[in-house]
Amino acid sequence: FFFKQKTAYEIYQCDWSSDVCSSDLSEILGANIRARRKELSISQEELALRCEIDRSYMGQIERGSANPSLAVMYAIASALAVSMSELLREYHSITLSTPKKKRKKRP
Repeated sequence: FFFKQKTAYEIYQCDWSSDVCSSDLSEILGANIRARRKELSISQEELALRCEIDRSYMGQIERGSANPSLAVMYAIASALAVSMSELLREYHSITLSTPKKKRKKRP
């Protein structure tokens, strides 16, 4: 699915502490970081060292359980040689392979 464009009013009214969209973004970010890291054959520890953050924090980011600052996102994007916007794309579009479509089972 694609994110529905929200109006300024909807964004203002959003309860960010429990809104699904913020957790979705964290999961998308983490999945894209992990996919790109694996594509480059970089360990989680090596990526964390390049970004000057703790390896356990990198793991939390990849699992979508931590929300990194813009500075940390920039460091990660730089280390992975992608833009910050690419890290936030909805599917793993930053990898060389295209997303696989699920086949519908015929009855």
